[in-house]
Amino acid sequence: MTEDDKRYRDPELERFIRENREMIMRLLREEKDMAERLFKEEKECFKGAFDEEMKKAEAFAEKKKDKAKDTAQEMFNAFTDPEVQKHFMAMGMEFMMAVNALISAMPFPDCVKDMAGKAEEARKSASENFSEAANRNSGKNSAAPEKIDVKPAPKKKAPSKAKDET
Repeated sequence: MTEDDKRYRDPELERFIRENREMIMRLLREEKDMAERLFKEEKECFKGAFDEEMKKAEAFAEKKKDKAKDTAQEMFNAFTDPEVQKHFMAMGMEFMMAVNALISAMPFPDCVKDMAGKAEEARKSASENFSEAANRNSGKNSAAPEKIDVKPAPKKKAPSKAKDET
């Protein structure tokens, strides 16, 4: 059996197609043109809807970005509030006092305890300076912060290990 034998042939259909070929081709062209127009219209409609949704998304993102900035600014303002800073300073001083008391109470060498004593003196001095500055500024309206120069103590030479072991 050849390929031609397998195909279905309808002489009446073939005659109709031959006689009406121009009309069939015109109908197919019109159908193709209509499909292309419909595709273009749908594409334009989809593009318009997509652009509109993108604008909405960008506006939403901008709103959220502004809200995040405002929240971050509020958090920053909370942490930098002078009243909060005063408590943080007091907390730091209390912590330093606790560590100093712990070092004094534990069986450490005398050099460590001397260091703890010096740290306590530095803490007291800083606390007094902080209190004085706070008292001076309590009567002023939003005065500029006072610049305090902190100079580290000069480093001492570490004793050699040979001396400590004897």
